[in-house]
Amino acid sequence: MKTIYLDSDWEFEYRATRKNATTGALEPATGLAGLTGRLSLTDGGATIHATMSVALAERGTTGIYFGVLEGDNLRTQLLALVGTVVYEVFGDGVNVLTSSPRMVRAVRRP
Repeated sequence: MKTIYLDSDWEFEYRATRKNATTGALEPATGLAGLTGRLSLTDGGATIHATMSVALAERGTTGIYFGVLEGDNLRTQLLALVGTVVYEVFGDGVNVLTSSPRMVRAVRRP
């Protein structure tokens, strides 16, 4: 399980794929609009706070979408949740919804 550390920026990264209609092979899903990344208290749930959600942008035409939450906002919103699990949720509100558990820790250890 990946870990979110307070005071360290958190980068959402979502690899979107779809099946090619002709060959059935998986390929990058490029050009998607409206994808967001958010942190939630529940699996697939609503964002913890407005600062815990970000619009995702595509890296070139790779099908990889990313967005960054700032560490100071993480400390403010997640301090009371250190030692617990939150969920990293990707979605567009219509066709895409994935959710993964993430542990919240106060500090990064070497």
